Amino acid sequence: MTVDEFVGRNGIATLGGNLAAILATLSLEIVSVNWTHPTARVRRAVVGRICLVGCVMAVLTWEFHLTNVTSFELASASPDSAEVAGYMLTHLGYLTVAATVITFRYAALAQAAWPRRRVAAAGLAVTAAGTLSGVAYAVSRAGTAVAHLEGRDWPSVIETHIVPTAGALATLFITLGLSLPIIGYRGVLPLHRWVTAWRAKQAARP
Repeated sequence: MTVDEFVGRNGIATLGGNLAAILATLSLEIVSVNWTHPTARVRRAVVGRICLVGCVMAVLTWEFHLTNVTSFELASASPDSAEVAGYMLTHLGYLTVAATVITFRYAALAQAAWPRRRVAAAGLAVTAAGTLSGVAYAVSRAGTAVAHLEGRDWPSVIETHIVPTAGALATLFITLGLSLPIIGYRGVLPLHRWVTAWRAKQAARP
């Protein structure tokens, strides 16, 4: 709400958060492509994914301009208009597909890395668990939105507990999963040697 008031446009905070989530899936995809594709095909695969995400973001931004609701309403699971529902389902539909693909890809990478790099494999597996939680978040929120539009009874526990819990677990697991390989492997720059050599040069000057 504060961001909306500062910018002077309803819903801008939710739009920013949704675009950031899409970019996060893109970064996870690029990492997996870099690890799995032959060198000659990496650039084409990365460019293709960037173009796809760019199109999704353009469509989402266009749909956003058709709405005029607060960020809270735009982020809820109870859309009150066709424009808000279209925006929600576009975002959640892409998130479901992308997170599902990333889950399978990172699970396969974890299995392949397990024999030789256990910590990295654990990080990949936890990241896959995080994206799977993202799938649960997107599907449960989309299901709640569709049920609301059709006037069906939908268990309130889904919107009040499952949706926020799945979203929080997705963020936690992805952050932890990406941090594990860094914790397991400590790359130390030879800064100490550079400083020692520089001081020796300074001491040798007349």
